[in-house]
Amino acid sequence: MEEEVKGIRDYLEVFWRRKYWILIPAIVLMTGVAIFTYSLPATYKSEGLILIESQEIPQDLIRTTVTSYADQRIEVIKQRLMTTTRVMQIVNKYNLYAEERQKSPTTGPIVSLFRENVSVNIVQANVTDPVSGRAKRASIAFRVSFLDKDPRIAQQVANELVTEFLNENVRTRTDRAEDTTQFLKLEGDRMQKEVQQTEREIAEFRDQYSDSLPDLLQYNLSMVQNTQQEIAAVENQIMVLGDQITTMSLQLSMIPQQNVPGAVAGPQATPEQVALERLRAELRSMQSRYSENHPDLQRVKREVASLEAQVGSTLSPRQSVEAEITAVQSNLQNLKQRYASEHPDVKAEEANLAKLQQRLRDLPAEDVSSAVVETSNTNPVYVEVKAKIDSIQREIGRLRDREQRLRAKLVDYENRVVQTNQVQRAYMDLTRDHENKLNQYQQLRAKQLQAELAQTLESENKGESFTLIEPPQVPSSAEKPNRPKLLAMGFMASVGSGVGLAFLIEMFFGGVRGYSNISRIVGKPPLVVIPFIRTEKEKSKRRALIYRWLIVLILIGIAAIAVFHFFVMDLEVFWFKLLNKLSLL
Repeated sequence: MEEEVKGIRDYLEVFWRRKYWILIPAIVLMTGVAIFTYSLPATYKSEGLILIESQEIPQDLIRTTVTSYADQRIEVIKQRLMTTTRVMQIVNKYNLYAEERQKSPTTGPIVSLFRENVSVNIVQANVTDPVSGRAKRASIAFRVSFLDKDPRIAQQVANELVTEFLNENVRTRTDRAEDTTQFLKLEGDRMQKEVQQTEREIAEFRDQYSDSLPDLLQYNLSMVQNTQQEIAAVENQIMVLGDQITTMSLQLSMIPQQNVPGAVAGPQATPEQVALERLRAELRSMQSRYSENHPDLQRVKREVASLEAQVGSTLSPRQSVEAEITAVQSNLQNLKQRYASEHPDVKAEEANLAKLQQRLRDLPAEDVSSAVVETSNTNPVYVEVKAKIDSIQREIGRLRDREQRLRAKLVDYENRVVQTNQVQRAYMDLTRDHENKLNQYQQLRAKQLQAELAQTLESENKGESFTLIEPPQVPSSAEKPNRPKLLAMGFMASVGSGVGLAFLIEMFFGGVRGYSNISRIVGKPPLVVIPFIRTEKEKSKRRALIYRWLIVLILIGIAAIAVFHFFVMDLEVFWFKLLNKLSLL
């Protein structure tokens, strides 16, 4: 027996023969699906579109203090808004999830449900980087939406979330700019105090080592050289004056101290007299330099007194003081020609002259005749040479004092030069520290100025901002469930179930039907094909069944229209939309 091969005609015959087994289950299932679909609670979605606008002023002119990416800031703002405290504020404000709050005493499930109904979706686009010139994905906008069973509540909550996003962005950027400015200001003030402290340390260091600063090194070296030259000059003068004293001493030894009447040349002075006059000259020189209590001055006085006791005084006390005054006046005149009146040597010689004049006034007056005799007996040449020797000796003493002062000055300048190397290291450390801190302070002040400009930029909304370009609207259709999709899936499932049931019945209870099946089974064609002949009774039953099915279909249609009107959309609204679409076509 050949295998039976069914064609399209056979399947159509099966469909027609089992049409009730297909239609009835399909209608029943479709009705159940429709009832289930339209019994689901509708959830409405309201969303707003926020545009991410870039900074109005170029970044090259004013750089903002907010450096994070837009999507990162959006996520941060979302996390701040999704905290339990702020979520419950919104829930209580709009009386959301009343039934759930009655069932659950805790806020955890309510907060989780609210977070599930909130959605933030970032809109990205392909843009070209102005720096590198490469294409990249950039966030240009984002959508904020909220789901709720009440469309008006969904719109109100979505509008609340959009407002919070806008306000939080402005608050975040402004706070960031203010915090940055305040931080830089505090750091700048702290660094300013450190710079001032370093400047005080440098000033104290310069005061402490004012003579050994690196800036004065060349000056100190030049002063060392000049002082050495002055010392050499003074030593040379002392040597020359010493030679003069030697020469004049030889001359003095050849001049008689007293005039001899009628003699061309008097007798030579004794060695004791020469020594006495030399000690007197030395005493006068020392009196101009030392105080009365100086040991050397006291020693010379004792020697003079001893020699005077041996040889006797050739001059009266008054004449001796007058001679000393004459010598001091001559020396004072020479000093005034070389130095100013404020010079220490001039002052000392003037003081010595005043003392001698006071001594002269204190001495008693002498007999005129004896004084004339005594004076007339003194050799004036001897006195003049002796005065010159005394003046030169005083000049040598003054030069030796000056030499000592110059040598002390030289030691001081040499110590300054030696100390400069040590001072220079510490001074360079201080100045380097000051320069570093000053540079840091200037950089902080420049950054503070930049931060203040950025703060002004943010306060005037000139920086990167969020702009609402599509506010949330009251939704006219439900977001969930998708009823057309559910109905289409239910229709396909209902028809498939009916067709499957019809084929199962045909498979188990099919029998032998039709001319072709009998021919295949018998192997020969039948002689006569007698069609199915219905009686009047069967025809009336058939008509009654058709009428009943028509009534059922009409009732189902009326029920579907009622369900559509009450659960999906008002028929007038549907008719209005349908006319609008037809007019557009």
